[in-house]
Order: sequence, then structure tokens, then C-alpha cells
Amino acid sequence: MIKNTQRLYYLDWLRVLAMLSIFVFHADRFFDYYDWHVKNAEHNIISSIHISFFVQWMMPLFFILSGAAVFYSLKSRSGYSFLWDRVKRILVPLGIVGYFITSPPQMYFDRLTHNKFEGSFWDFIPAYFQGVDMFGGNFPWHAFHLWYLLYLFVFSVILLPFFKPGKNQKPSILSRLSKWFEGPWRLFFLVIPLIIINFLIDYYGLDFMRGTGGWDLFSYLFIFVYGYLFFCNEKIMETINRIRSIALILAIILSLNGLVIKFGIRPEVSENTPILYLFVSFIRCLGVLLWLIAIIGIGEKYLNFNNRFLKYANEAVLPFYILHQFVILIIGYWVVQWPMNAFIKFMVIASLSFIAIMGLYDLLIKRFQVTRFLFGLKLK
Repeated sequence: MIKNTQRLYYLDWLRVLAMLSIFVFHADRFFDYYDWHVKNAEHNIISSIHISFFVQWMMPLFFILSGAAVFYSLKSRSGYSFLWDRVKRILVPLGIVGYFITSPPQMYFDRLTHNKFEGSFWDFIPAYFQGVDMFGGNFPWHAFHLWYLLYLFVFSVILLPFFKPGKNQKPSILSRLSKWFEGPWRLFFLVIPLIIINFLIDYYGLDFMRGTGGWDLFSYLFIFVYGYLFFCNEKIMETINRIRSIALILAIILSLNGLVIKFGIRPEVSENTPILYLFVSFIRCLGVLLWLIAIIGIGEKYLNFNNRFLKYANEAVLPFYILHQFVILIIGYWVVQWPMNAFIKFMVIASLSFIAIMGLYDLLIKRFQVTRFLFGLKLK
């Protein structure tokens, strides 16, 4: 293992670890208390706690890392080159693989298990193109778990004027704004927009907006921007490194508090009390900011090294992400019908899915130019 100060290898490690966390997350979705595309007959509290804990920081971590990637990408390329790269690496996999390969089977199993369709998969194909999901149809505008790629592309396009350095490498708009958040106390002002957004969602009963990974479009937009802010300013990164340990402790405390409220003791106040919504939003939003600070800071300290595994895994992250829920649902649909313990089912689903995904990646996707292009990889 070789330390290298030129490339921030810990960002690659965090990306790989985030991918593994979401893989385990989706492999366990069959067994929690909440609705999903396919469910096991019996649900359990352990899976529900696991899902509720992961959802607090998992997808925000993806967006904070994506924001950091934008900063480093624009240091070495023009705005046009950046957008063309986003088209190739995000829009092509989403528009071709997402909508026409991975989504049809997922929608079929969803409709089948929710008693909204009867018949074979091939019978379902014409119905797949009839109307849009959430508006009475079946075509998923979100491409299921690939909503992340859709959001990422849209965010990259609309925020490019704020990300892109000016003429003669003049600092970008966000780089100049980042000076307002230097120092520990100023950094925590970043939680205010998140609290406002989540308070309004709770107060007005707009929970459906959190159907994408437990958070909403606007929270992800701010977190994506925060990823850029963190890494465009060395003083902010110095602050993150100074407070990473206390941030981790506080993040754990807030997460445990949130889980106790969700699964155990509940405050004895009216459900319509704004104070309750504000309290829950405060815990949730401060918690996610602390988790992101802690994860980035600890990653910088312990994971800034390179090896063969990282080189292989880092290239595999995007194809793995595109395939993982698609494969998990196909295998899980059959496994949950077996008469066995839920933990054994989870292990079978996770093991077989991982083997299948890596087999598809290693034997098919990475070896051919066409499949590399379709899954967002650089051509050899």
C-alpha cells in the first residue's frame, strides 16, 4: 500500500464503501416493516432498525462525494467537456440501460407482488410503456434506484454556472461563498436550509417526496453543493479534520435518539404541533451533517492510500450501482418464497446477488467497448 498526496484516494474508498452499504441496504429491504417492490412474508425489527439507520446518511454520502468530484473535475476541464462527460457517464446508462434493461423486470415484480398485474413478464412489456409511474402508468421516470443518476445529471447542469471557475481561473461563485463557512461554528450554518426543507415537508405532510433514499430532491441539491463547498476550500477541510471525532460521537448520539423516537419512546405531544416537526427535523438534519463531516474526516485520516483492490473496485462502482437492485430483486423474488429463516434468506440473496453482479461486470461489461460505453465506463 502506497500513500499518495496527489490523488485523494480516500474519496475513492468512501465511494466503494458507500456502494457496499447500499448493496447491503437493498438486500435487507425484503425484511423490514416498510413497503417495497418485493417483500418477505415475515418482517423483523432488526432489519427495520438497520434500514432506518442507513437511510439517515447513505444517499447523502453519495451526493457529498459527487459534489466533491465536480470540484476536482472542473479543475482540469472546460464546462463543455464536463457536461459531455456527464452525458456519457450518467445520461447514457440512465437512458438506455436504466429505462430499457434494468427497470422493466423491477416494475414487473413490483406490480405482480402488489396485485396490480397478472401474467408473465413478456405479457407485461406492452403495459410497461403505458403511462408514467405515479400518474397511473408503469413507465418509471425515476428508473427505480437510478433516480440518483437522474438527480445528479440535473444538478450538474443547473449548477454548472456556480461551479465553473471564471475566466483566467477566477474562483467560482461557490468557491467565493465558501469563505462564509470557514470555522466550526460557521460550518454548522449549512444545516439551516436542510432543517427548513424537512420541517416544511413534515408539517405539510409531503412525505412522498422522501421516496428517493429517505431524503427529498431539495435536500439532495443542498448536500450536493456542500460536497463542492467542503473541498473547494482548504480551511473548511481543516475544520472537518479537527472536529471529525466529536462529529462522530454527536452523530451517533443523534442517530440513536432518532431511532429511539421512531421505535421506542415517543414525545407526548400532538402530532400537529410544529415544535415536534421542528425537533425531528433538527435531529435529522444536524445528524446527517455530522455524519458527513465524520465520515469524510475519518476517511481522510485512515483511507488515503491506494492498492490493486481499490483500482479495480473504483472502476466497478458505477456498473455495480446500475446493476445491484435489478439483480437483488430478481434473485430475492424467488428466495423470499423459500421456507427458511429470514437471516438465511438475506445471506443467500446477498451472496448470490454479489456473485451475479461481479460476474456480469467482470465477464461482460468491462471487457467490451459497447458495454463499457453503456455502463458509463471510459473506453479502452
